[in-house]
Amino acid sequence: MRGLPEIIDDHRRRIAELERRLRSQSRIGVVTEVDAGNGTARVKLQDGDQPFLTGWIPWVEPSAGANKTHNPPSVGQQVQIASESGDLHDAVIQGSLNSDANGRPSGAGDEYVMLSVGAAKITVTGGGTAIVFSVGGYSLTLSSGGATNSGGALTHDGKDIGKTHTHGGVLSGPADTQPPN
Repeated sequence: MRGLPEIIDDHRRRIAELERRLRSQSRIGVVTEVDAGNGTARVKLQDGDQPFLTGWIPWVEPSAGANKTHNPPSVGQQVQIASESGDLHDAVIQGSLNSDANGRPSGAGDEYVMLSVGAAKITVTGGGTAIVFSVGGYSLTLSSGGATNSGGALTHDGKDIGKTHTHGGVLSGPADTQPPN
């Protein structure tokens, strides 16, 4: 039969373990490695006394049914890790947090950046009145007023259909023109 000191010591140990697991249910760290083929990443946690590198943890995708997404985190990205039990063995990378190293792609209140990778960006602007696709200095804007492009050539099947295209064989009257040159 256990005595009161042993019972108190056991309760103290169990409470400390519960407190540790509770603190570990949600943690923030930085991605150090990515295995895109397996859908896992390793994360460096720095919220304890010493930095800690996790094992391979899966990340949550926006969709994994009939509609599938593949949106791997990148090295240096700040992420949130969640574990229902507080044990990293069942943890998942839940989402990303902007940081000094990876700031927000926009500061506008009515602009929603759906994708921003390198020089490519897809943005919904003006409360949903336009979608802008941009790569480098070129942009294509789709709105209820039509499509507008700027900063580059507009082609179709290799033919210039932008503002600099020309038509050959133009005759006055009802004749049709030849395709753009």
